Parts: sequence; C-alpha cells; structure tokens
Amino acid sequence: MPRPLPGMVAIAEFGNRFAADVASARLTEAGIDSTVLGDPAAAIAPHHITERWFSLCVRAEAADHAREALADPVDATHRSDVEFVASAFRDRPRWIRVATWALILAIPVPLLVSLVLVLLVTTRSLFP
Repeated sequence: MPRPLPGMVAIAEFGNRFAADVASARLTEAGIDSTVLGDPAAAIAPHHITERWFSLCVRAEAADHAREALADPVDATHRSDVEFVASAFRDRPRWIRVATWALILAIPVPLLVSLVLVLLVTTRSLFP
C-alpha cells in the first residue's frame, strides 16, 4: 500500500474505495482536505491487487478534528432526510400530497372505468 506523504497521517482504513471516498467527502464538507490511498489497479483489474485496503489520509495537524468529524455517524443531510421521512403525510407540502394521490389513483381509476364500460357493453349485448 502506498505510504502517505510526509506530514500526512492515515486516520482510517476501508475495505473498498467507495466507503473511503464517502468518508473523504464527509471530511471535505467539514472543511478538511483529505486523500484516499490504495492500489490504483482496484478499479481496473481488481483480480491483480495485492492489498485490498484503502487508507484515508489527512494532514497531521488536522487528524484529531478529522477523526471527530468521522465519528459523528449522522451528518446534517442524513438528519434532514430522516426528519422528512418521519414527518406526517399531512405536514408535507401540498404539491407532494397532490402528486402522491395522483399517482395512487392513476392505476386503479382507469381500470375501474374500463371495467364499468365492459360490463355496460356486455349487459347491453346480453339484454337487447
């Protein structure tokens, strides 16, 4: 595995590149510069790599702050998503409620109308 540049320390290791990139993005949102080190062949030829770990590296003076930023399991975006999902349907904006009901009714209403029309045509042909 590549070693961090002088003045940088590895603060976390991840089993895949995606998890390391997500952690790096969280640090970027917190205002901390970071880089992900790992075998570059992982994306192109994963069967050739020898080291399957990816290290998240930051400057030595920002290491403690970076660890604290990664320790918070729920960031602000996730919190707002959870609050939106947990809110009551009646508390959502009007356009969301209207669109939801339109989608719910878009399937059964045409089916019911066609069923009524088929029954009318059938009964008229049976009883002229």
